[in-house]
Amino acid sequence: MAFHCLNGKFIHSTEHIFSAENRAFRYGDALFETIRCHHTVPAFFKAHYRRLIRGMALLHMNIGSLPTEDQLRQHIEQLIQKNYIVNHSRLRLTVFRNNGGLYTPADNNVSFLMEVSPLPQNGYALNAKGLMVGIFEEQLKPINALASFKSANALFYVMAGIHRKEHLWDDCLLVNQNNKIIEGLSSNLFWIKNSHVYTPYVSSGCVDGIMRQQVIAIIKESGLSLHEVPGTTKPKLLEADEIFLTNAIQGIQWVVGLDYRRYYSKYVKQLSLALNQHPIN
Repeated sequence: MAFHCLNGKFIHSTEHIFSAENRAFRYGDALFETIRCHHTVPAFFKAHYRRLIRGMALLHMNIGSLPTEDQLRQHIEQLIQKNYIVNHSRLRLTVFRNNGGLYTPADNNVSFLMEVSPLPQNGYALNAKGLMVGIFEEQLKPINALASFKSANALFYVMAGIHRKEHLWDDCLLVNQNNKIIEGLSSNLFWIKNSHVYTPYVSSGCVDGIMRQQVIAIIKESGLSLHEVPGTTKPKLLEADEIFLTNAIQGIQWVVGLDYRRYYSKYVKQLSLALNQHPIN
């Protein structure tokens, strides 16, 4: 039986956790981080923790009511051991404002919940079969201070996920209010043209991805030319040589097709190899 960790207490996954007054349930008043753990070590945890703290500050959550970075690391290690996971795992850390109030909270103190599940392989495996992607244009993602964080208020992504499923795509690309393509469904977007690598600015409305940060560092170390831009358009992507997506769990995933266009994976393979040699702390 699996265990979760609620405010440092380990509970069975079948146990009652929340009441109907839970603010994450009622209002989406929560942030979360999805973290890949290598054995009992959470990868890039300092960067995850810093993003979480920035998001909490934006939402006026009481940062002092959350355990410290080192304390959360200890809880993660203990939770993985409690679930007898010996290889790699996926951990979700959710921070939510405590019960009380309607739209206006009674106070700004928070609780946290950790959930963990095993992953099928160690390391960041590059997908052998490239992804077929489309573009979600029925709704546009707003550009605001909240856009770069992962919140429990995720209806925009839910609708994009339904659109992807209905069209039988492996992933779909999302468009901001300026009609620029900025990210994937749960990933950051990169494309390559003539050995130049491009990715949207965080200020374009994409999530400030932890893996995005690592891959940007790897690109700079590799000697490739990196350009951060305000987003892109479908005609520009159809002219690209390679496209890939990044996230904290899968690392780098290469895109083989958008509409009629088919893409190579020469540089994507090199970057994926470099990622697996990149320090995770």
